[in-house]
Amino acid sequence: MDAILEARDLTKRYEDFTLRNVSFEVPRGSIMGFFGPNGAGKTTLMKLLASQVPAGSGTLRVFGLSYGDREVEIKNRIGYVPQEPGFYWGKPVRYNARYPAAFFERWDGGRFYSLLDEFGIRREKKVKHLSRGQKTLLSLALAFSHEADLLLLDEPAAGLDMILRRRLLDELRAFVADGERSVVVSSHITDGLDEITDHVLFLDGGSLVLRAERDELLSRWKRIHFKEGALEPGVARALLDVRKHPFGSSGLCADFPALRAQLEPAMASGDVRVENVGLDDILVALVKGA
Repeated sequence: MDAILEARDLTKRYEDFTLRNVSFEVPRGSIMGFFGPNGAGKTTLMKLLASQVPAGSGTLRVFGLSYGDREVEIKNRIGYVPQEPGFYWGKPVRYNARYPAAFFERWDGGRFYSLLDEFGIRREKKVKHLSRGQKTLLSLALAFSHEADLLLLDEPAAGLDMILRRRLLDELRAFVADGERSVVVSSHITDGLDEITDHVLFLDGGSLVLRAERDELLSRWKRIHFKEGALEPGVARALLDVRKHPFGSSGLCADFPALRAQLEPAMASGDVRVENVGLDDILVALVKGA
């Protein structure tokens, strides 16, 4: 696998929180989603990937390079959208393009102002007067305007309405279409991002609790609807997020292919019904004690 980013045992300790031993690779030409509840460690991990804070331990290579040796070169090729952007709040939107225009070797001012127009952001308006969604769109316009090879987007759909969120998903699909560039995106809810992610990481309490390809993950996780007494005790105990319904119960199965043979007789009789689930369903189950 040709990885554009490789993280090994990344750890970051704060007084009241620790991100522990996170390892993964981002394949070239892919979109990787970090999901998890608030406080899971997603923003800490994104800051580590963007070299906004130093890791306590572990290794990180981006484009095969180390920040310690080639930080300026790496950052020139990254589009980073933090959860809390560092704008010149009292200055107009156009003023906030001065720093990236000076820093990024491949800065495209025409692309930036074209995106502002598409997003409906007035270039003379002061940033402090923009809505939350407009601030997010301004950050995205900056990230998309210097021909980056890797996008690191922390909660990029925050404050966006349905139409703009759809536009963001289309932009991200187009960004990786050449098979050379990649995206890492984080969110506490999937916000439609589950439609475009190729690889999924779930974080909870500072630990990586699940890492998988999205399609493989969704093929394994299913919601099992069953009538009373239809399941063998061992199968019933393996279910997560069990819920009572007027005409039976349901629970999430984390490895449906492994249980299919045991469930087939009850499926054939109608005592068991299998339903596809989304990434949000899986996330909720994992966080709830799963």
